[in-house]
Amino acid sequence: MKNPKRALLSYLAATAREGKSIPSIAELGKDLGLSNSAVREQLEVARQLQLVEIKTKTGIQVSNFSITPAICLASKYGIEVNPELIWDLLSVRQHLELCYWQEAVVSLSKEDVNHLGKIVESALVKINRRPIVVPVDEHRNFHLSIYRPLKNAFLIGILEAYWELFHESEIRFYSDQESLEAVWDYHKKIYQAIASKQYQVGYQALITHFDIVRTNSKAELIQRFE
Repeated sequence: MKNPKRALLSYLAATAREGKSIPSIAELGKDLGLSNSAVREQLEVARQLQLVEIKTKTGIQVSNFSITPAICLASKYGIEVNPELIWDLLSVRQHLELCYWQEAVVSLSKEDVNHLGKIVESALVKINRRPIVVPVDEHRNFHLSIYRPLKNAFLIGILEAYWELFHESEIRFYSDQESLEAVWDYHKKIYQAIASKQYQVGYQALITHFDIVRTNSKAELIQRFE
């Protein structure tokens, strides 16, 4: 017998595979053998995980799958309990980027590489503005743009969750011009290495960049708990 707590999720998955529309709550309850209140409860879980959208005019719509909302939902609670967990997620993200580096960079198209160059240019323009603008979006997009062409839903989902949670944590490693110029110098080196297909040089630049992040992480933790 199918677990009633998973009945709706299984139904939604089948609906997404078959391209069918989702009926009303009353019809769902009849099809699944659940009460309307049970259906609403399970729909709320699905909505929180961003598996569905529920709108007045369009009804219930299945969303494109992403693991990011589920990771964020659980991690936000964990980080509220223990803020230091953000550093565990940072470690996972760094190891994943290093692990998938070679596979990712060789799959980048010319357009992908040019896009990385444009991100670096945009970040440098912001850094040189007065007052200075921290290129937060560029930092996120630069790293994600290297790995997106792999089309690995779980890899990208974890990386996207890291950036969302990191931004919400209000931790900022780089805010002064000198630090920002240093970190974006490494991003530029990574881009140039990829463009010239010197992938090992780019890999070493990425490692150094991550070492700097870890050093700043420790300094940030000391400041927060002193």
